[in-house]
Amino acid sequence: MKIQRENAGRFLLQVLYDNYGKGKYYSSETLAHALEIEETLVQETLDRLVDSGLITEEETGYRLSEKGYSVTYQRATSFCPHL
Repeated sequence: MKIQRENAGRFLLQVLYDNYGKGKYYSSETLAHALEIEETLVQETLDRLVDSGLITEEETGYRLSEKGYSVTYQRATSFCPHL
C-alpha cells in the first residue's frame, strides 16, 4: 500500500499521540519501521510537522509538542470525520 504524504502526517501524529504519556522521543527510523513507511517520506513529513510546531525535535528523536497534542486530541475525540 502506497502511503500518501498527507496520510503519513496523520499516521505520525497518531503514533506520537498514542505514545505521548511515555515521555519518549522516537527516531525517524523507529517511526518508519513502526508504520512501514519509507524513511525518506517519514523524515520529510517530520520536518514539515516540526516547522508547523506540531512536534518537537531533540537529539534523540521526535515527540508531540503541546500544540500537537492538543490538535491530535481534538481530532481523536471529534465526531467530525473530516478532521
